[in-house]
Amino acid sequence: MSSEDAHFAQRLERAGHWLARFVLMAGAAVLFAMLILTCVDVFGRYILDSPVNGKTELTRFLMAGLIAFALPVVSVSGQHIAVDLFDHWFTRRAAAVRDFAVDLTMSGSLFVLAYWLKFRGDRLLRNGDYSDFLHIKLYPMAYFIACMVLITAIALLVKTGLDVIYIRRPELRPDPPAARDADTIG
Repeated sequence: MSSEDAHFAQRLERAGHWLARFVLMAGAAVLFAMLILTCVDVFGRYILDSPVNGKTELTRFLMAGLIAFALPVVSVSGQHIAVDLFDHWFTRRAAAVRDFAVDLTMSGSLFVLAYWLKFRGDRLLRNGDYSDFLHIKLYPMAYFIACMVLITAIALLVKTGLDVIYIRRPELRPDPPAARDADTIG
């Protein structure tokens, strides 16, 4: 049973790694589009005296997309801002229990948020709302963000399953990033 847990945990982590890679590549494409848009706007504004119309709206849409793409990866990999003042007091098992509680709470919260965003998208679709300058319909972005939040909630739920394995087998739990960084710095 214990080798099955380790094998299952490795398979989940490997699948998550490939999914994260895909999402990060999509986010990088959005970031590159923002870079191109900004360069074209600056060139047009200062050289040709003709800026890109609607650049601010396009940048807002692209920024929302970038944040939505980054949310699952940052949430699951634990790369968000965290205060780790008390982490050294936790044993591996206690840290796994803490992570289980946090991941389960966050997953539940994100399921509620995804539902609310879908509800908002439905309202935007029903009302026919669109952006002010370029008249871009708003509901597709609301649905996209709702989908990415839902993916994040599902990914955190899967991570909660990994936390259960780490509670049962604390020696399988990888070192937290702060501990790995401390080893390389000092």
